[in-house]
Amino acid sequence: MIKAKGIYKNYDSKVILSDASFSIERGQRIALVGRNGVGKTTILKILAGIAEFDSGSIKIDKNINIGYLPQNADIIGDKTCEEYIKENNNFIDRSFDSRLKIMFSGFDLDDIDQKSQIKNLSSGQRSKIFLINILLKNVDLLLLDEPTNNLDLPALIWLEDFLMKKDITCVIVSHDRFFLDKITRKVFELDWESHTLNISSGKYNDYLQALDRERNRIKKQYYLQKEEIDRLEESVNLKKEDALKGAKWQGTDKDKMLVGFKRERAGKSFKTAKAIEKRISQIEKIEKPIEYKLLSLSIIPKKSSGVLDIELTKAMCGYLNGFNMGPITLSIGYGDRVGIVGVNGSGKSTLLKIINGQLEKTKGDIHIGSGIIIGNMMQEHETLSKDKTIFNFIQEKTNIREQDIYSNLVKFNFNEKQVNNSIENLSPGEKARLILCLFSILSVNTLILDEPTNHLDLEAIQALEEALNEYTGTIILVSHDRYFIEKMRLERIYILSEGKIKKINNYQEYIDSLEAKVKKLLKLL
Repeated sequence: MIKAKGIYKNYDSKVILSDASFSIERGQRIALVGRNGVGKTTILKILAGIAEFDSGSIKIDKNINIGYLPQNADIIGDKTCEEYIKENNNFIDRSFDSRLKIMFSGFDLDDIDQKSQIKNLSSGQRSKIFLINILLKNVDLLLLDEPTNNLDLPALIWLEDFLMKKDITCVIVSHDRFFLDKITRKVFELDWESHTLNISSGKYNDYLQALDRERNRIKKQYYLQKEEIDRLEESVNLKKEDALKGAKWQGTDKDKMLVGFKRERAGKSFKTAKAIEKRISQIEKIEKPIEYKLLSLSIIPKKSSGVLDIELTKAMCGYLNGFNMGPITLSIGYGDRVGIVGVNGSGKSTLLKIINGQLEKTKGDIHIGSGIIIGNMMQEHETLSKDKTIFNFIQEKTNIREQDIYSNLVKFNFNEKQVNNSIENLSPGEKARLILCLFSILSVNTLILDEPTNHLDLEAIQALEEALNEYTGTIILVSHDRYFIEKMRLERIYILSEGKIKKINNYQEYIDSLEAKVKKLLKLL
């Protein structure tokens, strides 16, 4: 289908791709992985034909129809959902309306009228419409850049099963480990150092395990070889010392025979030393493996003497667009780990905003303990000032000493050169680390996390998981990342639907019910 050979790409004097070669065959589902900022999106844009490469060649079979979902897909305009999809689809037959209805249901848009204007939908709902439009085109190759970021759990499961049932050829950039492991059977890893593509077959988890084994193997070989070279070099030094002592040894006239013996032995020692040096030079050196500095995110909550509980009693909230949430009754004690799931537009973020005080209730009671120090990741993301530097941001938010600012930023993998960089130039993952650094300094004892894994690379997600597992404060989490939810050891999970909240007694049963719905719908396509 596609064959790429020796692709080179520079961007603003930065190497993105260096001699990258790969092929994509029909039916393959490929995970494109690598650290944030390495150039994964650039590869997708090159394949989509919206970005150029500097040298190399790409051969694409004739009549290949390519569909591309950008990372922040959005639709602007006054068109209705139906108008937008039909105008952008050349493949429309008599059963198109039926398939469109099934796709709406699969993406959990049953409550959305197909004649609704797109501009009146939430960003998550617009992303679903964008994706439905691409999937109905019957494309030959699907390029998905972080498709899971704006999809809720029902839509995510639908997309997984749809791609597998239709056996769609696709290249996917995602940090959702569960999604990649279920969908893909080949991995393209864009290497941070060499900017080349490393290709492996199998599931994403197979790739992670093989990567870990290979890194450990190379590391072990390197240190064994280093130990041997150090031993040989020490032997060289000892032989040379012996040679030098023998050559300089001065005896009496009576010791002429001994002097000769000493000098002869010195000569042999020197020859031996030279032979060992030659042996060392002929060893094919194993390059020292790159050992990435592991993130170590630590947040120690401050447990004050005040009340640390959160209580909502028949709380309600509404928007001018007609959305109303509630009544909601919810009790969260200090140290509780609470998860909230639900489809896009069900009110998850609204509930978090009520708890945080960003939105006023219209009815009911809300009591936030006097001793609570809230760290709201969503709010901090929204209020990050682009014109501030990293240093200024921490200084204004905490008012701590300059040397303490530097020492705290270093703990969260910001070096001294970076601290004066503008926040505008930070990647999403770096912004998340900056916010977590702030929370650490403030010793927040209640974390409000709205899709915290979005835009983070695997290393940052793993560091976040480790930090949250050790965190002893209260966690209120909204997430559709199934692997992340499992790692968080949540004590209770609630589902929000049509503005109402209900406890899920068994999370796996909830997942199974979503899978069952998807399987029924897929039979109708």
